[in-house]
Amino acid sequence: RNRTIGFVFQQYFLLPTLTILENVMLPLRYQGVPASERKKLAAEELEKVGLSNRLKHRPSELSGGQKQRVAIGGIIAMKPKCIILDEPTAMLDPNGRKEVMETIHHLNKEENITIIHITHFMEEAIHADRVYVMDHGKIVMQGTPRELFPRVEELKALGLDVPHMTELAYLLNKEGMNIPTDTLSIEEMVGALCQLK
Repeated sequence: RNRTIGFVFQQYFLLPTLTILENVMLPLRYQGVPASERKKLAAEELEKVGLSNRLKHRPSELSGGQKQRVAIGGIIAMKPKCIILDEPTAMLDPNGRKEVMETIHHLNKEENITIIHITHFMEEAIHADRVYVMDHGKIVMQGTPRELFPRVEELKALGLDVPHMTELAYLLNKEGMNIPTDTLSIEEMVGALCQLK
């Protein structure tokens, strides 16, 4: 236990014949956690990802977002200091994406786990402490979301989008409206529009 790094990929690897509780218990078994502790620890981790009411369900009975949260639960059961998530929401619908993002945010802010989130969905990077943009394996831009996302033209030249509200602010500014270029959320956009005379 207490691995340094855990990995979560876009395809969740769950054994279909096991319940989600058993799926989370399995890596604990391979780590040598005593049988008497495995069930309790797995149940605790599934509670952290909001699935304590689904312990006896099989993966086929879960949504994509729930399956991905089971995979995350299995990783956090191993107590990593850092979790690397590689496009964890790419295969999910908007509800599943929201569920996974809320789980990631909780693990970072409440459980103090460092999160490295690899994504092409810029909306998912809004709440990051720091954003790194890579091109052909090299870091080409970095900064906080507020520093980075107003650089709309540079990001688009790299084939990336920007958060919707940042792009709207960019377009409104091109039309002569004075909207802060580092606008990231709907609430910030509404506030900026209300300030216009």
